Amino acid sequence: MNNTVRLAVFALLLNSCSTLVGETPTQTAGVAPSTTTLAPGTTATTERGCVHVTTGEGPIATGSVSGDALAMSGQLFLCADDVVVVAESNLNEVAVGAQLAAALGGPLLHPHPQLAAELGRLKPKRVHVIGALDVTFPPEAEVLRPTIAEAVDSARAALGVSETVPLPATPDATSVVETVKAIQTRAHVVLPQTSPAVSSTTAAPAIDKATVVTGLATAPPSGSVWMVDAAQPVLMMTTAATGRVAGANVVAYDAADILGHPEVGTALAGQPPESIRFVGAVPDATEWEIGLLSTGLQVPGGGFYVFPEGQPRRYVAFYGHPETTGLGVLGEQGPQATLERMAPFVEDYAADGHQVIPTFEIIASVASAQAGEDGDYSSEWPPASFEEWIRVAGENGMYVILDLQSGREDFLSQAKLYEELLKLPFVGLALDPEWRLQGDQVHLNQVGQVNAAEVNTVVDWLADLVRDNGLPQKLLIVHQFQSRMIVDRESLKQRPELQMLIQMDGQGPIATKDETYRFLTEGQEDVHWRWGWKNFFDEDSPTPTPEYTMGKDPVPVFVSYQ
Repeated sequence: MNNTVRLAVFALLLNSCSTLVGETPTQTAGVAPSTTTLAPGTTATTERGCVHVTTGEGPIATGSVSGDALAMSGQLFLCADDVVVVAESNLNEVAVGAQLAAALGGPLLHPHPQLAAELGRLKPKRVHVIGALDVTFPPEAEVLRPTIAEAVDSARAALGVSETVPLPATPDATSVVETVKAIQTRAHVVLPQTSPAVSSTTAAPAIDKATVVTGLATAPPSGSVWMVDAAQPVLMMTTAATGRVAGANVVAYDAADILGHPEVGTALAGQPPESIRFVGAVPDATEWEIGLLSTGLQVPGGGFYVFPEGQPRRYVAFYGHPETTGLGVLGEQGPQATLERMAPFVEDYAADGHQVIPTFEIIASVASAQAGEDGDYSSEWPPASFEEWIRVAGENGMYVILDLQSGREDFLSQAKLYEELLKLPFVGLALDPEWRLQGDQVHLNQVGQVNAAEVNTVVDWLADLVRDNGLPQKLLIVHQFQSRMIVDRESLKQRPELQMLIQMDGQGPIATKDETYRFLTEGQEDVHWRWGWKNFFDEDSPTPTPEYTMGKDPVPVFVSYQ
């Protein structure tokens, strides 16, 4: 994504001129209430001669925490009666300084070559210095050097709150989360314990990113959202403090795996993209990943991926057509009864520790012995005919696969008939080459096949549909029980918006099925697709048990029953 696009996507909607949002600070001994004014977004002056630096649009990424703090101050503040300055080296001091700045309605700044210039621009009446810092201050400003305890008391008094949450002496992920929450909610003040100052050459304490991400992304925020890398606790607290005056909420994310924590999507669900802003380095994420975070849509079982990293997941499906018992077990009863019939299988397939997602695999287009009006030897059922099945699946955390037996029609043309259903986050697609006819072929006289190039047209169309609609990753299945059924299989395309799976769906004696599975999967350890298996209640001899099926190598992650 180029910088122009990033700026458009992440432009922050700033509030109009006002004092500290929703609060009237209380007079504190030695600390006067703030009369900070938010920047109106245009160059302006006041009776104190304050000058606004720049408008608040686009990501803030200067390459340093102190630089980012200056950039936020320049964009949000015209003048500031109170400014808090603290070194970045001690998380306890940063936590206290951040809470004091948020309480007083002023920016939190750190030592930087341009700090004196920014202080001169802000024309503060008071500068609150946490820790031993040698900084040049405006001659007209009163310089206050409170201890940690005094700063905490001042923050509490300014907020008018009495609750204090004690934290351990050693800064950790929990203390960072609690501090940011305290700033955002303004319901309490955290009380870090004093600890020796950390020199600039000493590594900061290790912060558990997973704890930070989870702790700061458990509830949808209100107003604008400022995204900060969970690996940067100082920047997180600084952003929370300065952003508080704009009504912004901080959400932490893992820059190394932006979709790795579903909590982030939950926090951002429903947020317009223009209200999301990154502070610090903008992650190297795709348009799909950013759009997906904004919608917050997830797959059944949670997360953005069909098979999330570190969470073994398997899909167990009943296959068939709802209108007939002749095409599989799915047609032998209604959707709710089918789900109940699947329950023992779901339990059995979870025995090896996998999370199991019950799935309806619905034949959407049925191979036909007759050419039909369109001459394609395939009967395409209207999407509305599956409405009840889709509803039950959505209400019960299930997945749905729409299976295409396209006859002489190409797969892409048929897939487009079901576009509206495929826009649902829990609906995927399957292509069945056995029923893909060529030229003058007819069903049951020949076994069909498909070229990888045709499959790839579906890959691109479906992946684009996922990307353009902010959908989570979608499952695309291609059936196969003969090597000839997918021509040039090695050239099947990979797109991050999709997870491809090849399902061995042949029937017959178990020994024959095992040999086919071995032949199709042998030497394929590095392929981008996963593997599936189909069991038949009537045609297999005998029907493989769940224990037997899970004993395959590679272990199937999609198992269907016909």
